[in-house]
Amino acid sequence: MPENIEPELTLEQLRALPSVEQDFGTPEGAVLCLEAAYRRKSIEAVCACKNFMVEGTVALLNVDEDLAHDPEVRNKNALLTEHAFRKATTEAWPDLKGVESFFINRQAYHDGFVVVVEIRRSPDGKFTKHNHLVANTHSGWRVLNEISDDDLD
Repeated sequence: MPENIEPELTLEQLRALPSVEQDFGTPEGAVLCLEAAYRRKSIEAVCACKNFMVEGTVALLNVDEDLAHDPEVRNKNALLTEHAFRKATTEAWPDLKGVESFFINRQAYHDGFVVVVEIRRSPDGKFTKHNHLVANTHSGWRVLNEISDDDLD
């Protein structure tokens, strides 16, 4: 079982959790949409599950709040963020074949943002924990990026 998960859940308990619809109506559903797009290796579908403007703006806020308020800088940063993401993803697609996803927690992060905690079980039985930062946008929930446990404190 993954470390730092309290209380520790058994596989049976994880499988008994409520199912999640694969859609953009919930943060968890958006994560499932992203994972399905990764499995299809469709970069356009993957990018449709994200919002690079919001993701890039959050990154700018962490560097310089004034830059994050400049529309031109935000637009350029969103394009750079998307380009880098597309390149990294198509060079090394995540292998999610046979992976089971379980959502064990959702916590508020900031206004319009939540962190969805997912446990993935790979076909070999290994468990991994993922903290997805997800934003509520005008087109539904979109996955931004993963964050560390340290970023949650």
